[in-house]
Amino acid sequence: MAPKKGFADFDPIFGEAKSELHNEPASSSSSSSHPILFHAYAIDSSRLRIVATDFLSLSWDRVLTVSDLEDLRDDIGIGGTWSDFVDYLKSSLSTGEVKIVSSESNAKLVAFKSKGLPRISISLENLEGPPVNDTMANFSKCLFQAYKNKQTDYLKEQEHSSQLMGLLSSEREKNEILQKQLDSLSFLSKRKVSKLKIHDTPASTSVQMPTGTVSNSDEILPSQGQTALLTTGEEQVEVKKDTQPVKVTKRVAPASRRARVRGVSLKSTVDDDED
Repeated sequence: MAPKKGFADFDPIFGEAKSELHNEPASSSSSSSHPILFHAYAIDSSRLRIVATDFLSLSWDRVLTVSDLEDLRDDIGIGGTWSDFVDYLKSSLSTGEVKIVSSESNAKLVAFKSKGLPRISISLENLEGPPVNDTMANFSKCLFQAYKNKQTDYLKEQEHSSQLMGLLSSEREKNEILQKQLDSLSFLSKRKVSKLKIHDTPASTSVQMPTGTVSNSDEILPSQGQTALLTTGEEQVEVKKDTQPVKVTKRVAPASRRARVRGVSLKSTVDDDED
């Protein structure tokens, strides 16, 4: 469904127009030396009004309907949708070049967005008598209202910006606190790993006691069946000394070396038998 044609979304536009007389260049000395301001706004959803004045002696206006702008659109030769044409009109009046070409009987508002693009030319009617004062009064009132709206929008944006800056500052403080905590945890973790490495390094080695005489006077020889404790650094190493006999028992002589036991006297044996 095609959008409804009208000016419901047409925001008021204020601007300055260059002034030049009909068939005279803008730099001519006959051109008006006073700036001309214009105001384009929607009276309602179906009518658009354009007012231009120098707030002294020159004032013009024109009320355009949807039908008038459709005819203007056909004359210019701009295609596309109605919304495209209205957007081009707003762009030409707000950001393009605008001038008032006037003569003794009439004037035209000429606007174009940039060189090479279609020109919008709208005829304006001269205002005289009381309508001039009413037009300038309404112009001033609308201009002041637009200024107040801009100021209100600026204050809202400033307040919003202050809130965002406060939130940003708070988040920065939180990030700094978290960073300090992370640095502290990282330091403790490195310190713990360093301690673990120190404890894992062997502080002493096992020592095997020789079976012979120990030359070091600080070492105490354990007695038979006892265990010697050697302390090196923080660790103790148990060293078992080979047990050696304290005293040597007498060995039994072999049978060959025993004294021979002489036999009993035969004579004595015979005597005994006789008895």
